[in-house]
Amino acid sequence: MDGIKKRLKESVQLRLSFGLCSAIMLVAILTGSIAFFSALDEAHELQDSSLSQIAELAQNGVVAVSNANLIGPPLHDERESRIIVHFMFSPQRLAQGPMKNFTLSWSLAEGFHTLHTNGHQYRVLVRQIDAGTKVAVAQRSSVQDEVAMAGALRTLLPFFILVPVLLFMVADLVKKIFRPIRQLSVAVHNRDEQDTTPLETENLPREIVPFIHAINRLLERVSLSVEAQRRFVADAAHELRSPLTALSLQAERLSAAELPEDSRMRVRRMREGMQRMKNLLEQLLSLARAQSAARHSAEEDQPVVVSQIVRQAIADLLPLAEKKHLDLGMLEDSEVAVFCQPLELFTVIKNLIDNAIRYTPEFGRIDLQIIASQHRVVVEIEDTGPGIAAEKRQRVFDAFYRIEGSGESGSGLGLSIVRTLLDRMQGEILLAAAGRSPSGLNVKIILYRYGFSEEKETYRRHFAL
Repeated sequence: MDGIKKRLKESVQLRLSFGLCSAIMLVAILTGSIAFFSALDEAHELQDSSLSQIAELAQNGVVAVSNANLIGPPLHDERESRIIVHFMFSPQRLAQGPMKNFTLSWSLAEGFHTLHTNGHQYRVLVRQIDAGTKVAVAQRSSVQDEVAMAGALRTLLPFFILVPVLLFMVADLVKKIFRPIRQLSVAVHNRDEQDTTPLETENLPREIVPFIHAINRLLERVSLSVEAQRRFVADAAHELRSPLTALSLQAERLSAAELPEDSRMRVRRMREGMQRMKNLLEQLLSLARAQSAARHSAEEDQPVVVSQIVRQAIADLLPLAEKKHLDLGMLEDSEVAVFCQPLELFTVIKNLIDNAIRYTPEFGRIDLQIIASQHRVVVEIEDTGPGIAAEKRQRVFDAFYRIEGSGESGSGLGLSIVRTLLDRMQGEILLAAAGRSPSGLNVKIILYRYGFSEEKETYRRHFAL
């Protein structure tokens, strides 16, 4: 009971359906009861009318008065249903043997009676024929009740058919009324986190249009707030880059001067810190550009050969891999093209390879392969590094999130930039444990050759984290 009350409290649709169905049931019970008892009374009255008509026949001489009782034919071959015409004579008049198992007293007054005689209950109508003769027309009460009950129950048959149909129609109607709201909730749920365009109010009930307008105003305020934050990050990065570049030049000049060994070490650490700061500013600018740029249309995309982008990213980062003695190369190649922006795809691939180089220990291995099918292209990058725990594979896409204890410096923005760009490309990124080594990370980038595909969700479930 508590569960039902909780569900009714939480769901307007369920409350409306329950209320309408309860009202229909209540009205059906009331009208059905009235119809049932009215039909029952009418059936009894009709049976009493039949007894009256037979009594009138006896009074008018159609049924001859005799010393024997008359028994009408049974209904449906049931002897108990027979109508009995019983003639009663005054005590002064001699009567031949009365009907066996059916005797009535001469003292009965005219009219209807319900009597118990000879082990059964009868409905009896007594009429006076003359001063010394009476006629009693009788039938068992059980037979009358059975016939009346059958007739009354037949009046309930339409209710038994119509009420379930009405309940089903009400439930279906309420469900259809709330369908636009469910569709709206699904549309809002499936929206991209960067999409702050106003919600459409077309084909929606006007009762919820004010609510949609309120949501649109909220989205507008959120969009303005996020845009202001992005502008601040971009402006701050631009403003900091110039003085940082000047400091880097001064540090280079200082390192070229004759300095004691401890001073040289401090200058080297200062240059390394400034280089990390420059990398962070570049990442901040890349993230701001990726988030603030308007999503391009499909007409602006161009065919890009994925393997060329991958080779270009490998060539740019190969010196870093050689410095750590890493085996960086392609396992499987495929000359397949996708429709996208070349710079965006290059940024995605380069960030992922750079992460793999950064976190793979010396003398490790980084394998890349391109797997193509009719509708999609999968770029797989697998390393022999420490990998990422399953419970943290979604957190790493958050801006500035870094795994503790990794021992590597970084901004924590690389994967956030990758996710943002892939969302703009309508692609997908999946993280899993390495399959070709005891440890490591397997990264799959799914790109759709002709834009978004219905296979996306199926493929995502197949490679579920």
